[in-house]
Amino acid sequence: MRVLVGAFALEANTFAPGATTVDDFRAQVWRVGAEIGPDALGVRSELAAAWRLLADAGHEVVPSLAAWSAPRRPLAADALAEVVRLVTEPCDGSIDGAYLMLHGSAVAHGDDDPEGTLLTALRARLGPGRPIAISLDCHAHLTPAMVAAADVVTAYRTCPHVDTERTGAEAARLLDAALAGRIRPVVALASRPMITPPEHHDDRREPLRSLMAHCAELEAEEGLLAAGLLMVQPWIDVPGLSWKAVVTADGDDRRARRAAEDLIERAWQAREAFLPPPGPSVGEALGAALADRPPVVLADAGDATNGGAVGDSTELLRAALGLSDPERRILLSVVAPPAARVAHAAGEGAHVELTVGTGDPDAYNARTPLTGVVLRAFDGTFAYTHPANAGYRASTGAAALVRCGAVDVVVHARSVGVIDPALYEALGADPAAYAVVQAKSHVSHRAGFAHVSERTIVAATGGPTTADLTRLAYARRPRPLFPFDQIR
Repeated sequence: MRVLVGAFALEANTFAPGATTVDDFRAQVWRVGAEIGPDALGVRSELAAAWRLLADAGHEVVPSLAAWSAPRRPLAADALAEVVRLVTEPCDGSIDGAYLMLHGSAVAHGDDDPEGTLLTALRARLGPGRPIAISLDCHAHLTPAMVAAADVVTAYRTCPHVDTERTGAEAARLLDAALAGRIRPVVALASRPMITPPEHHDDRREPLRSLMAHCAELEAEEGLLAAGLLMVQPWIDVPGLSWKAVVTADGDDRRARRAAEDLIERAWQAREAFLPPPGPSVGEALGAALADRPPVVLADAGDATNGGAVGDSTELLRAALGLSDPERRILLSVVAPPAARVAHAAGEGAHVELTVGTGDPDAYNARTPLTGVVLRAFDGTFAYTHPANAGYRASTGAAALVRCGAVDVVVHARSVGVIDPALYEALGADPAAYAVVQAKSHVSHRAGFAHVSERTIVAATGGPTTADLTRLAYARRPRPLFPFDQIR
């Protein structure tokens, strides 16, 4: 049969200003039609696994759009329209089914549910009776519109995300079975009014370990095809924001609903355990890191670019600039387009005076002067090495590695993920040679930097991805919602 395949992956952050454009995607991954191959998003991606399984099953794969961005600001309205147009364009009446790799937590300007809009349009073009399978990140904001349009839903069960291939292959396997008439999939969704920061979204630790294990137990039951627990990206201020469970069953709606309710109720009962104790301040975290055996990975929770932060925090930089021990060097990064362009133009060996940050003195991204020497200039792309994103590419724009006393800082024009050492290595720095290396995530860096160091500290910094959700100005979230409100 002819099966449409595509990908649209964006994890938005509504607390980050601005918009994600088509050009932002083109600087990362944006391929259309025949430009797409199975490895367009890396050999371990959901798309690669699903494509190969479908092809091996004898289906004709019809590529539509492969669009992937590191987490960023909400999507521009015209960019969403282009995504919908390109994904649905191959639907000429000859398509028998579809598979889409989605993140599931996109938000667009003027549209709280871009994936729902996309899937609704795809369903309208395909018509009834032609199955649609989707795979999701376990931080997806799954909506009723998405469920209404999809026949099969699968999701990651690991965080850090290292089961991307399993997730895509499972979606494709069930799609193949639906196309052959061996199953009649139905999807059920259940939710509880809770959101939590990601620090304890680690499937190697309790309580998430047992909850994700229960997903596998449900899938082992006859008639239950797929189960997922979705902890939701907490930095999107939208109605319906909450943890959810999703179960795909073979023809039995009631059984799917019972299993989804059971799964989400287990998560609800464990909700208090997902609230981490207050983390160390940036000063405390930096002091502890410098006192430990090097290298130590210091994660900047408030500026987590894999949660949609811009990457422009100067909080750690300001704390580090006061240190002067050349034997305990610190490596970090900051998005600062004007400074990056100045340092890049000055070239290697040049002495530069820069200003990074745009915020007021008490802001997380407070303006900060830098004086240093350019060690390396760069303007190009690099490939992530993180297990979940291996092979995905990102563009730094104008960038430079600048030495400021005991601190080496990468200033760059474009926001990129700092979940592995790839950014630093692109600028010629060896993270293993430093006492402290900055990451910008809550959990994912543990897998991405594992070959550099297993010693990590998460600092309770401010910014659009702060772990203290009560510091953010939610205006549209559901009420009541844990942890903001007391709920029995």
